[in-house]
Amino acid sequence: MADFRDLLQKALQSNTPMATLEAMVHDHPDLPEALGKFWADGFGTDQIPPPIARFLVHRGATLSVHAAAGFGFTDSLADLLRDNALLVNAKGGDGCTPLHFARDVATAQLLLDHNADLDSRDDDHDSTPAQWRIGKAPEVSRFLLDRGATPDIFLAAALGDLDLAAKLVSQNPACVAYRIGRLPGFPPIGHNGRGGTILQWTLAFNSYPHQIALLKGHDRLFDFLYDKSDPQTRLLVCCVLARRQDAEAIHRQYPSMVANLPSADLELLPRYCWETNTNYEAVRLMLDLGFPIAHTESSHGYSPLHNAAWSGDAALVDLLISRGHPIDLVDPRFNATPLGYAIHDCIVEKRHPEGDFAHVVESLLKAGSPWHPSIYPTGDPRVDEVLNRFPMI
Repeated sequence: MADFRDLLQKALQSNTPMATLEAMVHDHPDLPEALGKFWADGFGTDQIPPPIARFLVHRGATLSVHAAAGFGFTDSLADLLRDNALLVNAKGGDGCTPLHFARDVATAQLLLDHNADLDSRDDDHDSTPAQWRIGKAPEVSRFLLDRGATPDIFLAAALGDLDLAAKLVSQNPACVAYRIGRLPGFPPIGHNGRGGTILQWTLAFNSYPHQIALLKGHDRLFDFLYDKSDPQTRLLVCCVLARRQDAEAIHRQYPSMVANLPSADLELLPRYCWETNTNYEAVRLMLDLGFPIAHTESSHGYSPLHNAAWSGDAALVDLLISRGHPIDLVDPRFNATPLGYAIHDCIVEKRHPEGDFAHVVESLLKAGSPWHPSIYPTGDPRVDEVLNRFPMI
């Protein structure tokens, strides 16, 4: 199956995707059937242009109800629902219904006309269709909200809907302090053994509604949310946005605030060392304000240094070491040090080709990180050159 996905990707990247696909189907007659199985659960449909999908369907690819919704093929979707009305709320990938994948408003309209559940929640992320579509098809989320879907403060922030945000804050003033990836309501990856709220992927990880408003260019909504926030929320928002002057002013007014933050808020330090949120200035600000340097995040038990080393972020690793971060901590799952994380990503996962892993490894070794001879040679000449200069501890 992976080979067929590679072929599709190659076609999409070519200057003449249709001609390339024609040639591929000629050479691989089972390609359409394989791709039909690949996209049957609805996943991947956002990455495939509808004309490409239509071409493959005409050449034999099966079109499931979830794929039809994901491609916006309302004609095929209507046929499928006519044959079996129960498909409208059938479960596909992650237990999503077709509405979770609706590509456009016309598709969403058709599904609602056939009694699709507006607020159906998927099995892995416990998230609604409006939350699933807010990233790649915000017009669908807007349409669903207008049709009565349950709103939340992050949807309002992403859409720049000041009236909706005001209504939600009036009903629940605490919602301005909600954070994607934090309970209540928007759990992180690993909560109850599941994937956490889908808003982590459709909007942003570990973010307040204030950040989402700024991300989407809704400055007036940011100002409204900030005005409605309590001092603690304002401090945390300023920290993650690296608004040093405002954060320091709040800290001077409430000097004991950081020391009394709950663990879930102190987790912002390691989370903003992780690849989804890496922000050097935000981390430096939090350290300056007194956030505990080795506080671990609860989802996996990673420390700030584990996270920074994993990304090969030399500047962040050096900052953490200079502030006294322990270099010999081991995580609870893999029993590995930050050095182990750096080498594993550099050699095995390779998620950060931009990372300066040789610098990171050297900084960790200079700080006294232990290492075992079994890791040498790693296969990366830059890292091996560094290891060769340091005695094993």
